[in-house]
Amino acid sequence: MNRVDLPSLPEGFEYRLDLRHHVTPHLLKSQPIHRWFAFPHSYSPQLIDEVLKTCPISPTGKIFDPFVGAGTTVLRARQLGYSAVGTDLSPLSLFVSRVKLGDYNKETLEEALNSILAYHPLREYPEVPPRIQKAFTDLEIRHIFGIKERIQHLPQPMADFFQLALLRVQQTVSRATPDGGWFRWIEKEDQSHLVKDLFERQARLQIGDVAPLTTCQSEILASDARSLDNITGNFEMVITSPPYPNRHDYSRIFHIELLSLGLAEKDVTFFRHHSIRSHVEAVKPSAAPNDYQMPQKLAATLEQIPPNADPRVIPMLQGYFEDMHMTLKAISSRISHNGWCAFVVGNVRHAGVMIPVDEILAEIGESIGYRLQAVWVARLRGNSAQQMGRFGREPARESIVIFKN
Repeated sequence: MNRVDLPSLPEGFEYRLDLRHHVTPHLLKSQPIHRWFAFPHSYSPQLIDEVLKTCPISPTGKIFDPFVGAGTTVLRARQLGYSAVGTDLSPLSLFVSRVKLGDYNKETLEEALNSILAYHPLREYPEVPPRIQKAFTDLEIRHIFGIKERIQHLPQPMADFFQLALLRVQQTVSRATPDGGWFRWIEKEDQSHLVKDLFERQARLQIGDVAPLTTCQSEILASDARSLDNITGNFEMVITSPPYPNRHDYSRIFHIELLSLGLAEKDVTFFRHHSIRSHVEAVKPSAAPNDYQMPQKLAATLEQIPPNADPRVIPMLQGYFEDMHMTLKAISSRISHNGWCAFVVGNVRHAGVMIPVDEILAEIGESIGYRLQAVWVARLRGNSAQQMGRFGREPARESIVIFKN
């Protein structure tokens, strides 16, 4: 699409299409450590560099990410010499981020890997959830648990380092594969003969990426972005990306990974219900705000959704932006005066109606007291095949909304 053909933007918005690859996980694939694991809507470390170039902070300034995801912000902050804190509700996000930020010794890792590779497939293994039994063949599970048994005898953080490598192997072998906002079961021949080689390849890639990190402090904590109850101190910069209100439920997409980390089915269900209301199964938090008023832009947009739309969509969208209000308000008390706040968000389409998430978020921020500095439109995304088939194509903005406290 030529620049002359680009859709017009709301006042104060600007195209930054030079950042189009920065707001996707595309560049993560070539970045040491960052490439160990990524989520579908991860952004790349180069985006943090670009934000800091435009929104500078002091050398001793702390950076915060309340939706830490795969740890990109906190890891990049530490690589650049900044202290940082990341929080999340997802056990998978917390696990991945902590592994990426661990301090490791290459020689010790090599010795541990050689020990792990001497494993034997277990003749008997502990009882596993039905979903695990469906995702893997019996022989694959024997290999996975043979490796896991060796890993469990290692000290931390080495054990988690190799557990992440094993998770990546399971993703390759599994018959549960992500498919948009869900996952689907696929047919696949037994892959047990590949498990050892895949594990060694992933582990050696991770070991090869290991390098000394700066001595700046970094923390990964379990916390709800809507309250941030256990977060103290002031931050000069917040860089984050909340889940998009696209109905994608990461507790389902990564159900196998969560179970593999030791969660029970009831734990996964609890996470699903108490996550940000970006999907239809999340429930309203107990500490709902009493000062929230629906943004005018949201109210006008919801009026366009046709009566025959999925009745769960409007309550989900109402809940999502209420959650964004709570999040921005919680952040405002933990960010320093004149501190920066950058949110990477994506507009979404429901029942043919485009939801301008970036505009609504900007309105919410200003209602709380933030000063809107810029909205960079980094790229224009396509729509789902279902939406395009029924309603035609309409580009959806993916934007970086930048506030000052």
